[in-house]
Amino acid sequence: MPRYRQVINEDGSSTLVEIGASRPTHHTAAIQGDIEPFVSPVDGTVISDRGQLREHNKRNNVVNTAEFNPEFLERKRKERERLHSGEHTPQEKLARKREINEIINHHINKGR
Repeated sequence: MPRYRQVINEDGSSTLVEIGASRPTHHTAAIQGDIEPFVSPVDGTVISDRGQLREHNKRNNVVNTAEFNPEFLERKRKERERLHSGEHTPQEKLARKREINEIINHHINKGR
């Protein structure tokens, strides 16, 4: 993001002069505008401000997708497509076999 300095001219007018790119800082505040009211697809409540949205997300254990970068979302989309098409890694196959084995053993031991 470019940085500017205001220069006051002799006639009293001012000019902005670019002085370079700003350095990233971890101590800046962000001001966010209001959100448009919407109905939650999770529980059907109407959310009309950020406080309600935070409480809704906490109560329902959900996170807004806007909090994730595009690369993360694309990676997860590809992972879902792979799983839904039946492609599984050897680790996923082993975990599924162990899960099935545990269920079978649970029901065998339950019948004793």
